[in-house]
Amino acid sequence: MWLPQFACPECRDALVQDTGGAFLCVSCQQRYERRDGIHRFLTRSRSDRAAPFVAQYRAVREQDGYRESAPEYYRMLPVVSQGNRRAAEWRIRRESYAHFQQRALPGVWQGPIRALDLGAGSGWLSHRLASFGHHAVAVDRLDDEVDGLGACRHYPVTFAVVEADFDALPFEPAQFDVVILNGSLHYSPDPAATLAEAKRMLVAGGSLVVMDSPMFAHARDGQAMVDAQSHSFTAHYGITDVIRPGVGFLTYRDLERLAVDLGVQARFFPSRGPLGWRLRRQLSRLQSGRAPAAFGVWVAQ
Repeated sequence: MWLPQFACPECRDALVQDTGGAFLCVSCQQRYERRDGIHRFLTRSRSDRAAPFVAQYRAVREQDGYRESAPEYYRMLPVVSQGNRRAAEWRIRRESYAHFQQRALPGVWQGPIRALDLGAGSGWLSHRLASFGHHAVAVDRLDDEVDGLGACRHYPVTFAVVEADFDALPFEPAQFDVVILNGSLHYSPDPAATLAEAKRMLVAGGSLVVMDSPMFAHARDGQAMVDAQSHSFTAHYGITDVIRPGVGFLTYRDLERLAVDLGVQARFFPSRGPLGWRLRRQLSRLQSGRAPAAFGVWVAQ
């Protein structure tokens, strides 16, 4: 299994391995263990700050039908059965995955690529890449065995699994051919800083990818979606103090501005979904009075 060169996520200094196989920062004396197959680079303070959102996230995902237990379910992702409660969403994710393969991978193809999967969740994308012989590293804050990095135990191929904050990545810079923010950038409180940190991980000529964050032409529609979600959390899940770790959506103008700031050329490839799904969304637009979120893949090089 290929491993990247690790660095301390707190002070960015070099790490050394101790006799127990953990990584030790020679500067700030932080010790990072590998436990249950996961490299643990999330410090206690970062974990404590994230804990209220993680509890809310787990509760919502449980009721929304994301938390599966069968190994076969994870091994097939992004393909799910037609009877799955989230089948329509996974249909979009399959389309986005196809865009990613066609638009992001050819530009860096030189044999096996080194891919950094940020916001990896259950690691399905890293699993797909590793299955094709690529070197994947799955990163997430959530180590949940059902809906987080712990689910990576179900995959028949191995790849590096890292518990970390994607704004404090535990890697030496310029190691990866492609960095993907996989359905996760909208959770960032500062997307510009998150993308800058992601770009720091890229080799020259690599691809920076934002996949399947909710996109809008106008911020007012995105904010309306966020407000509706907060109301739903209270009405359906009994969550009275809704925690929002990030903005919750992106706009096309945001990404255009960020591309300029990062000095990259970028293009967005929409995932439109089947006709029935598109018609239902247009009906929802008439009922709610706001544009529905768009999904797809933003590729910057």
